[in-house]
Amino acid sequence: MKKKTPIFAAAAFLLLILSGAFCHKSHWPGGTDPGIHGALTDIYPHDNGIERDPNVLYVEKFEDSLSAIQSRYTDVLNPEGMSLDTDVPPGSTGKYSLKITNTGGQNTGGHLFRNFDPGFDSTVYLRYYVKYPAISKGYIHHESVWIGGYEPSTPWPNPRAGTCGLDGRLSIAYEPINSDSILGTYLYWSNMHSWNGGSSCYGNDVNHADPQSFQWDKWICIEIKIKMNNPVTASNGELQIWQDGREIGHWGPGVPKGHWAGDTWLENSSESPFEGFRWRKDGGLNINNIWIEFYDDASPEGVSHYIKYDHLVVAKRYIGPLKN
Repeated sequence: MKKKTPIFAAAAFLLLILSGAFCHKSHWPGGTDPGIHGALTDIYPHDNGIERDPNVLYVEKFEDSLSAIQSRYTDVLNPEGMSLDTDVPPGSTGKYSLKITNTGGQNTGGHLFRNFDPGFDSTVYLRYYVKYPAISKGYIHHESVWIGGYEPSTPWPNPRAGTCGLDGRLSIAYEPINSDSILGTYLYWSNMHSWNGGSSCYGNDVNHADPQSFQWDKWICIEIKIKMNNPVTASNGELQIWQDGREIGHWGPGVPKGHWAGDTWLENSSESPFEGFRWRKDGGLNINNIWIEFYDDASPEGVSHYIKYDHLVVAKRYIGPLKN
């Protein structure tokens, strides 16, 4: 899969500055609402017992043996590169996180991929913690937890990078952009835009007017909300993202304003409203997988890098960061 070049990312960032829309606020009618019922973590401090909540669809805390953890996934890439680490996020009462390591010239990292059958429709939230080590700066390609669906489903990840107009594919990630200390969206969906105006489609970016930075060597809480379009003929799907409990973007019918520049949505309050997402055209497509990925294809021969993940939750309502 292809990431934006540093030149393109810098140009997009400059356009956002020149747009004049460089303050953070919610553009959604009625403001930012993480859910009328509040966060699940208000009920379950430290995530303790959160797996028993009827709104929770899946939980992965990485507290079992490594073999037990891997057995829960339909596809495991480079299991030898995975280990349990005693470094956990603030607010966690757990003992371990998952560490995935690569070795240049031997492998590109690893992943855990899980199918859900029959999958989830309507609105789904994914929350997880990730730590990007400073030694990985300049070597990141794709390192995040993807959420999405395939129709028909497959037991392994298959986003079919580079192909436009695939109705049975939905993959959503929020991850570092090249070597910059900035996080951005990376989306595969039925109505995705081509980077060259032709038949080649890689992940779309929908950028907020205030690009979100992150700190290396620090645990980050990421939460993604996907509202599926319904009916499938409508472009009424939504995407909302929080970082460390702060909303950094909400995209749906009519908001925010801006324009598409190739495969990137550039926010600008003086331009046209966002059309909303037509995530799917096929009624059989729903949210039926998660993909915990570490993909580093740039490490020099014999050089290793790594990533850490913890406290992953999939739910039907807003989850929120860990609380004491």
